[in-house]
Amino acid sequence: MSHTFRLEYPGVSPKLSFLKDIGCAEFYTITDEEALQAYTRLCRLEGIFPALEVAHALAYLEKLCPTLANGTKVVVNCSGRGDKDAATVFKYQQDKMERGHEQSNEKFYITL
Repeated sequence: MSHTFRLEYPGVSPKLSFLKDIGCAEFYTITDEEALQAYTRLCRLEGIFPALEVAHALAYLEKLCPTLANGTKVVVNCSGRGDKDAATVFKYQQDKMERGHEQSNEKFYITL
């Protein structure tokens, strides 16, 4: 479930359902942790703060790419503004680290 990243929807668009039913679309799930790792990776490697919706797509690429033939091209549209999600990501990381800190009594640092 994606309460933290606001991607849990109460319903599905009829258009998306139709596209799935006729075999023109497939849908997959990614955990918040997988999306956060993809978000952080793009921030570090490219200096791009992806929208969290994009981070979910990038996280799925980690699973998809090993199944593709060599030379297959994949395009991901990095639409949206990830800077608006930075506070959400920071809070998620901070909460996670504090939970671990309570158990270990070690210092922690938050980095993107």
